[in-house]
Amino acid sequence: MAKNRSDDVKRFAAMVGSNLRYLRLDRKVFMPQKVPASFLGVSFQQMEKYENGKNVPCSYRLVQLADFYKVTPNDITNPDYIQNKSIEKGVIHVDNWKR
Repeated sequence: MAKNRSDDVKRFAAMVGSNLRYLRLDRKVFMPQKVPASFLGVSFQQMEKYENGKNVPCSYRLVQLADFYKVTPNDITNPDYIQNKSIEKGVIHVDNWKR
């Protein structure tokens, strides 16, 4: 049973990392990892680990990241966040997505 828990943690970490990367890159002007890292007071390498799913931000960092990106912690931990934002922006059309 421990293996399933480990797999769940890895999937969760990867999903949170993908959402963080999306939030950082979904803007008109490129934002390097050092910008949110500086806001949090961590290294850009730590941000890289968050985005790559190697580390999961603690709840305190999660709230800080949500404040920085002007979203909620629930947005960062939502497995459908990127899909929902893509639909909102018209990148994905709902009719095409369901096929």
